[in-house]
Amino acid sequence: MSAPNASSPTAAAWGSHAPTGWTKSLLGLIHALPSGSFWRRLALWLRKPLKSALPDPVDIQVWGLRLRLRSKGNLSEQRLILMPQFLDRLERDTLARELAGGGVFFDIGTNAGVYTFSVAAACGPAVRIESFEPDPELCTRLRYNLALNQLAQVHLNQLALGRTEGTATLVAGTGNKGENRVESRTVSSAGTSVAITTLPAFLHRENITKIDALKIDVEGFEVDVLEPFFTTSPRTAWPRLLICEVTQDPAAKLSALLATHGYVLAARGRLNGIYRLAC
Repeated sequence: MSAPNASSPTAAAWGSHAPTGWTKSLLGLIHALPSGSFWRRLALWLRKPLKSALPDPVDIQVWGLRLRLRSKGNLSEQRLILMPQFLDRLERDTLARELAGGGVFFDIGTNAGVYTFSVAAACGPAVRIESFEPDPELCTRLRYNLALNQLAQVHLNQLALGRTEGTATLVAGTGNKGENRVESRTVSSAGTSVAITTLPAFLHRENITKIDALKIDVEGFEVDVLEPFFTTSPRTAWPRLLICEVTQDPAAKLSALLATHGYVLAARGRLNGIYRLAC
């Protein structure tokens, strides 16, 4: 039986899908583990029986927030349920420090909202969060969780970003929402039609003059998003901190684009590079 629509007014109240019994106990144990490579390996081992035993969806508290997440079909949501303290810890801690005094954060390729919810929880309403996710199903769940936690500082944009304005095709990942990708309508007709705009056009429309920090993960589409931004937007608008997945850059096109525009690799997580704009 399929899970209920999380945003439907007839959906069961939050808490109805909370883990119980041994799954609750084991999940609590994993969440209590400290950070560190040994503890991460232990968590990876402990989570194995939970991956098939958890309900779908799952109602769970993470970083002080009440979330309803799918335990199947999206690795990002599954990891947020099972091992939130280990999930991109370096990147999330860096963002929390960088935005401690407030600012504007762009989460491009929001997926289940790991970065959006982490920044919202760590920094509160002082940080304006613009989240971009073209997948209608993911947006439904994001809206539910945002409303549930009254995160008015988060603006969810059901949009893809790229080189053009109009429509594009969202091609679903096989068994994992995190592998969704956007393609030009001329490239593929298979998939879901979604709205697309450029980052400069969005900034102009929303009257945003500066991005303080930006995370982008759009399955190889990063250059299409960032190149028009660097080309047409003033340097004063560019984020001083930029996080992107370096493992999805085999030809080093993204790394070259960032280097050309003055970004220096300051740190590297398991999958992502953390870049700073040189003065």
